Amino acid sequence: MNNHDVAHWGHSLKYLKWDDKKTLTASQKLISRTVHEWYDAKHPAVSHEELKMVNGLTIDHCPICGSAEIIKYGCYKDGTHCYKCLSCNHKFSPLTNTIFYDRKIPISEWIEYLLYLFEFHSITTAARDNRNATSTGRYWLFKVFAVLKEIQNNVVLEGDVYIDEMYFSVIKEKVVEKDGKKLRGISRNKIGVAAGYDNHRHIVLIVENTSKPSIRSTWKALGTHIKPGSTLIHDGDNSHSVLISRLNLIEKKYTTSETKGLDDKDNPLDPINNLHSLAKKYMRAHGGYDRDNLQDWMNLISFILSEPDDRYEKVDRFIKLAIVSPQKVKYRDVMGNKVVK
Repeated sequence: MNNHDVAHWGHSLKYLKWDDKKTLTASQKLISRTVHEWYDAKHPAVSHEELKMVNGLTIDHCPICGSAEIIKYGCYKDGTHCYKCLSCNHKFSPLTNTIFYDRKIPISEWIEYLLYLFEFHSITTAARDNRNATSTGRYWLFKVFAVLKEIQNNVVLEGDVYIDEMYFSVIKEKVVEKDGKKLRGISRNKIGVAAGYDNHRHIVLIVENTSKPSIRSTWKALGTHIKPGSTLIHDGDNSHSVLISRLNLIEKKYTTSETKGLDDKDNPLDPINNLHSLAKKYMRAHGGYDRDNLQDWMNLISFILSEPDDRYEKVDRFIKLAIVSPQKVKYRDVMGNKVVK
């Protein structure tokens, strides 16, 4: 497969290169008709249910200026209600300034995309199976990031709280070497993430922007995410001491020497180890991710691994969040040279 063939997979699958030809062979006609049927099945028009949902949203202020002086102003071509602000004179729809604004593809198509995203599939695979351009999958990912930007802000771990750090490699261009060899262990070639989990299925994943946890970075990452008086279950890292002292936590410490070689069922740190394993598995499916967006990825993983477990309930929760989130993500602002696989 040459470079041209590889590049072709990034394009929309709506048209075939021979669609404009006046004469086609019998096999070309068959392939063309089949591909168009696939595409049409994957890209339906806005449904009655979607239009009813959108038009049923409560609109009480202008999304541009915030004024409550608004009136209904007819409908757009697709049947979506139009509103007009009497203060700033702008017209808008119920989806203005959300990630669904100016949608050329119905919200319903997001359902399959989100199911793929929540089930550890790569962006490329999701786009291909959904008959979208790979660039569409990448663009939508940044929209997902925008909706989930503050998803962890109010998460507070309580009861039995497990914490530990996990590490992700920096991009190749930033790898630090000594005497021509990469640094081993915890080094500047690693990006630390503080991870927390409690017995209520609450999850916190915060990028520490340091290759080795410190009292300062640990407190900044987790200080507001643990309820005072909780029980802290950890591996005894010195940086965790600040949480214990400032939040008056009960400590249960299990050092690496104590847990080494234990089966998962016998390891008291298995809940946090399992969180690490799932997070790293998810990131391996997206190996070309931009490290500058690592916190966005952690927000997404936190959302995926937290309750509800039912994937359709999770999609429902996301769509509801997206509709009420003032996040208008422009293509040109996020799709410069971003690499997401």
